[in-house]
Amino acid sequence: MIFNLISFFSGFFTSSIIDTSLGEFSEWAIVGASLVIANIESFNNFYYPYLNKKKYPSNVQSYLFILLDVLNFFKIGIIYGLIVDAFKLGS
Repeated sequence: MIFNLISFFSGFFTSSIIDTSLGEFSEWAIVGASLVIANIESFNNFYYPYLNKKKYPSNVQSYLFILLDVLNFFKIGIIYGLIVDAFKLGS
């Protein structure tokens, strides 16, 4: 789905913005990183139980599931972008 790809690259771009802005305010870096991780983990605690308890057949998808799927790709893009930036800083 094209929205998943757009959401993934939007998450990648957002991670670059987050990493740059947290690097600028070095005294708030730990607080900002903990807020990013807390938001990602709270989304995981909501998304994966919903995915397991999905009562619809695989060919019928609700709008909520599509929205959560797009947000999951956005989250994956953020995580991937942060890992890529960490490798760039390490080299």
